[in-house]
Amino acid sequence: MNKFGLLAQIISSLSKVRTGTWLILGAAVLGLFGLLVWASIAILSWLWGQAPTATETGKRLAGDTLTQIEQLAPGLKEQAEQWIPGVKEQLDRWLPGLASELPESDVSGTDIAPLPRFPGLVRSHFMREGPNVEVGYRGRASLERVLEHYTLGLVAAGYAHEVMSATAKGEQHRFGDGAESIELSLLRRADDLLEVQVKLLPE
Repeated sequence: MNKFGLLAQIISSLSKVRTGTWLILGAAVLGLFGLLVWASIAILSWLWGQAPTATETGKRLAGDTLTQIEQLAPGLKEQAEQWIPGVKEQLDRWLPGLASELPESDVSGTDIAPLPRFPGLVRSHFMREGPNVEVGYRGRASLERVLEHYTLGLVAAGYAHEVMSATAKGEQHRFGDGAESIELSLLRRADDLLEVQVKLLPE
């Protein structure tokens, strides 16, 4: 009897809740569900782009799963962003690098001679201030291989090499030939991208 009385009290309390309140709660639940599905789509898309070395079977399975989700919920990503402003920015804070994309082509500018660019890097930044030139690159590559590429090339061209700083996440090196110096900075990002910055500074 006590159980039935408690149940009756709960039902009575729920019946007093206004219709508007139920609508707000329903919209919040729907928005949360949309956010979760959109996050699943975004994560699968990111994993798809982050797995160039994955087996064909695994890549095909991920692609099929992503297609099925998008078919079941077409346009859900756009709806979720409308329901919850700034949801993409919040997701980027929780999953750093999720929305980061590799540039498809070089920005305007030129590479610094005599530095042949490491294969696979894309020029993402260029700035010239008087005689100083700064060029930034981005790509998926090994920090060690990129460093070896530039070090061997510049030393062979007659530049003296010195290490300025080095940590597990990045390194800074300087090369000089008496007339000019070249500063090379390499940084591992959380999204598995490598940031490379090259500065040309006259002595």
